[in-house]
Amino acid sequence: MINTTHIVLLSCLFTSASLVTMAAPSAEAKTPAAQAPTATQSAPPTPAQLRAMSTLRLLRLGQKALDADMDTQEFAIGLDAAKIASSRGDREATRLMAKIMARHEVVVQGIDRARLEQRLRFEALRGASSSVLAVAGMYDRGEGVPVDTKKAAEWYLWGARVGHERAMAYAAYAYGTGRGLERNEAAALKWLDGVNEGRQRSTLLEIGWALALGTEGATDMASALRFFERAAQLKPSIAYQIAIDLERGTRGIQNREAAGQLIKIAAERGDSAAAMHMANALSGSSNIEDQRQAVQWYSLAALDKTNLAAGQTLSRLLTLRPADELISLIVAVLDKATAAGNSEALIGLAHAYADGIGVNASQEKAASLLQVAVDSGIPEAKYRLGLMYKSGIGVSADLNKAVELISSARESGFPLAAVALSSMTEPALSNSVDEAGNGPSAAPNAVAQ
Repeated sequence: MINTTHIVLLSCLFTSASLVTMAAPSAEAKTPAAQAPTATQSAPPTPAQLRAMSTLRLLRLGQKALDADMDTQEFAIGLDAAKIASSRGDREATRLMAKIMARHEVVVQGIDRARLEQRLRFEALRGASSSVLAVAGMYDRGEGVPVDTKKAAEWYLWGARVGHERAMAYAAYAYGTGRGLERNEAAALKWLDGVNEGRQRSTLLEIGWALALGTEGATDMASALRFFERAAQLKPSIAYQIAIDLERGTRGIQNREAAGQLIKIAAERGDSAAAMHMANALSGSSNIEDQRQAVQWYSLAALDKTNLAAGQTLSRLLTLRPADELISLIVAVLDKATAAGNSEALIGLAHAYADGIGVNASQEKAASLLQVAVDSGIPEAKYRLGLMYKSGIGVSADLNKAVELISSARESGFPLAAVALSSMTEPALSNSVDEAGNGPSAAPNAVAQ
């Protein structure tokens, strides 16, 4: 549960680097007096200089470690300063050490950790929540004391009861997985109610994977799925990501049945990728009810305007002459997807209006829909609308406009556009082009394909 980083005394390393820098020749050697103050200010204090500082000054340096990045000189110096101040028996410094350990989740080295644990315990007994968490972490990891997950869980619970958010998450993990406590799903969820959404989500996932993999001893896929589902309530895409891991076995366990349950959960909660997954699994079925469900899942996916594949698939379904009982459903979901801003759905809806499939035929409406798709940059829409301008169906005939649109479609990589352009300049090829693009006499079908 606890990811920690081991920290050693780094001040001497930064000092060495600074001394090398100071010793290097300067391009402005002519003004050494002006350079000296800057070099002195940038040089970090040596361990000896830190030990010579007053406790108050050490505390000021230590405070900087709370917010500094762990790979910075400021963090290393601040941590060293806090260690020295704490070793002098300063209670404020000990509490500061606890905060640094809790916030950065570090294991402090280069210090008597048994004595540090005693000082942290002393502060914890006086209500310092960060010290409580630091002591819990030492028992959890066996830093300065023997590993004792039961004692760690007790300290986490203590921290949770005084309102420490991270301690609440650790207590939830302990209850959820049985690490140091008897498993209690309700208690785990209760403690998670008090933490922020991001930490709540990550803890739910950690509990779920621990139960799925059995890393804490107990393997319980049914419980794992409940924790995963709870995480999906916060972010639906999480369930789909977990499902793919379970389906492929990328996390060390493969369970297709559990994956299928999570994909359905994610799809029902509006994840478009999961909805596409569900639809694709059903689309090849010859059963009319499976096909109907596939259309409904595609519809849900297409409501995400960025899921152009869903809109394109629905459009293609209409050209495949689906069963009569599915036509009105497909047209209705194309209309919804179009209203949601899915530009690929416009192609299918234009086809419906051009050929009167499920709606009253209207070439003008078809052209209008294609124009919206063209404005969104859809290559196929450029090609289809170009054919309509060439034939003068639904719009006034305009060969120049037709050439402009179809040329743009060709530049965008639409495969039939090059053939259509050649037919405009080589009449001998017109018959073959009419077959490829369904020609002026069958312009409505040209929109459909």
